[in-house]
Amino acid sequence: MKFGVIMHKTTQNIGDDIQTFAAMQHLPHTDYFLDRECLDEFRTEDGKPAAVLMAAWYMWNKWNWPPSDYIVPLLTGMHFSDHQASEQVGSPVKTEFLTGCGAEYMNANGPVGCRDMYTLNKFKELGLDAFFSGCITLTLPKMEKKTPEKEYICAVDLPPEILKKLKEIVAGRCEIIETTHYKDYRNSDATWEEREKAVVELLTIYQNAKCVVTRRLHCALPCLAMEVPVFVTNRHKRPVSGRFDPYYDWIKHCTYKTFLAEKFKYDFLNPPQNSKKYLPVREAMIKSIEEFVEKYKDENGDPKDYVKTTYTEEELYKWKAKTMRECMNAWFKVTDAEERELKELRHTFKDYEEMKREVIHQRKVLSCSSVQKAIKLRNMLMPKNKKIRSYEEIRAARIEAEKLKAQQEKERLKAEQENKQ
Repeated sequence: MKFGVIMHKTTQNIGDDIQTFAAMQHLPHTDYFLDRECLDEFRTEDGKPAAVLMAAWYMWNKWNWPPSDYIVPLLTGMHFSDHQASEQVGSPVKTEFLTGCGAEYMNANGPVGCRDMYTLNKFKELGLDAFFSGCITLTLPKMEKKTPEKEYICAVDLPPEILKKLKEIVAGRCEIIETTHYKDYRNSDATWEEREKAVVELLTIYQNAKCVVTRRLHCALPCLAMEVPVFVTNRHKRPVSGRFDPYYDWIKHCTYKTFLAEKFKYDFLNPPQNSKKYLPVREAMIKSIEEFVEKYKDENGDPKDYVKTTYTEEELYKWKAKTMRECMNAWFKVTDAEERELKELRHTFKDYEEMKREVIHQRKVLSCSSVQKAIKLRNMLMPKNKKIRSYEEIRAARIEAEKLKAQQEKERLKAEQENKQ
């Protein structure tokens, strides 16, 4: 059987390519680079299935799930957050694509290896069979060791004030090399060979550094794998949730505030070795991939021979259509409600505090990215007199609320004076 890896073809973060590169290291050959945003469209040229390591960040485009029958998956190193959109207060579309056929696919091909505890907890809430697998970048091999002309500390995507403080701490005693994970492939025709070269060059810089200071997860985890001393500083503090959980327990770290105040213990000129807590996770993931490769390397069946789900193509189509329709209706319902309720605020609420709470809630709803997208889409389909003027209405409602408060206060003072008389 041929093998494939997941690739984010239009990424702006070389961390995505580092994950792809890490996955490739475990395969006897890489025959396919699957676009993570088009997994349901994947087809092989010979009509045979491909065994694919599914490590990646999901889901930006929601409706590419579940993947096509041409994919025989190893569900490991998976991260779900929808760029945190599903956690926003006003988002009417959250995890619908991980129910029904989407959930059946996960459980049929599971258990699902999760990259972080946020994803694990989210999947378990949805009733998915999941476990913590760690990130595939923890399995990276070491890069070529070189002797640099001068020892250097690598500063990766640090904010200006943090970089300045680092330079003050080092005080010219060691060179600082600045690097970035920003790599814009949105309008690029770069080949994978060119992208891979950029990955190797960057990892080699990390490999030969005295230590690496970063805010980036996919800089820190490769450094663990390559045994390069690494220190993380960002806005997180314990307890932390999201992509850095449980990695904060494995990495020397502090918040920006602590870093600027120099209230941390770390010698950048004589950095300590990293914690070894990641090693059991690394070894378990490598073993699971080796077993996956061994299982399928000599297989030569048709896609239907490896399908583990029970839904038919027609049932899948109906589920997708139904789910998308319900989500679109939810978007329209939310945006319709915003327009109607905002216009009725002055007539609905008699109490200022109640009105203020509603205004705050509406502002949160309307700041949700998915709602904003829905409003834009809805406005494209509506005549001018039906378009939603969300923020204008919010401001008008807030002004009206302040007027109501002032009027109530005026009436209260007047009543007090009358009572005294």
